[in-house]
Amino acid sequence: MSEDLDDRGPSKSSRKREHRELQSLAESLAALPEPRFRKLALSERCRDALEAARRMPRSGSRNRQIRLIAQLLLEEDIDALSRPPQELATKAREEAARHHAAEKLRERLLESGLTALDGTTATAEQRQRSSALLHDASPGAPTSRSVPARRELYRLALEILASG
Repeated sequence: MSEDLDDRGPSKSSRKREHRELQSLAESLAALPEPRFRKLALSERCRDALEAARRMPRSGSRNRQIRLIAQLLLEEDIDALSRPPQELATKAREEAARHHAAEKLRERLLESGLTALDGTTATAEQRQRSSALLHDASPGAPTSRSVPARRELYRLALEILASG
């Protein structure tokens, strides 16, 4: 009797889970930026199906196309294909963290002045630029000068964080 159970293969629930994971992978592959998409090692049929999905607006027909792609992905190297979306997600999180840190540094600069640069690897030139930008970004400065100065201060904060 136990041999009969083993012959049936995976349960319906596990097959559904696997297919949903393949659909999720198909969605993420369709959403890849063009340069990354071109580098994917795909069969011609799967690449054509993904390119068609990339051109489709979000609708029922696109959902059907994604389900078709999920079926086609069964014939592909799933491990190799799942790496690029994961790498992009990791890079996006790192990039977001870098921008948040730069925003925090800019806000510290605006609140406490050049003392916010203590403990960073800011060069003398960067400190001098910060000083000039802080003058222009101060609350008393005209808005026409303070907004661009705040933007430039943010770029400078990114530069300082990148060098350290």
